[in-house]
Amino acid sequence: MKAYILACLVFSVALAATVPKRHKRQAYELPDGADILVGPIKTTFNCFNDGYYADVDNNCQIFHVCHSVDKDDGSRDTKQWSFVCGNQTLFNQLTLTCADPEDAVPCPEAPSFYNINDRINAGDPKLYFLTDDDIQRAEPLLYRNREGDFQPKPGPQRG
Repeated sequence: MKAYILACLVFSVALAATVPKRHKRQAYELPDGADILVGPIKTTFNCFNDGYYADVDNNCQIFHVCHSVDKDDGSRDTKQWSFVCGNQTLFNQLTLTCADPEDAVPCPEAPSFYNINDRINAGDPKLYFLTDDDIQRAEPLLYRNREGDFQPKPGPQRG
């Protein structure tokens, strides 16, 4: 009986060693328990340009950092790293940070702010990260301003 159990154990180990392991895409190597915060994680996002991107399919609770690397043969390889925002926060594509939902651009609107990443690699130190147009487009979308009573906040009074 011991020989049978030992033979089964050896066979199982040998079989496990020959079966190719399934790897998650490197992009979605998130901390254990990330699915507790996010729910079932959808691995549909693919980088298309360098920058920081909200993952709309995961309700912006996951964001990705994308970076292109030149290879020796002249081709480019795009690396993708994925991160999960803290509990009860989501990635704000306007500020490229995790934020409370009421302080963030609504997740479905995030792709309309992906172009902010273009300014990161522009190389112009005089180029503002956010333009007045970006801020004006985002202001009415913020949760705290969606009640129909949007009024721009007055600037500080000097006195």
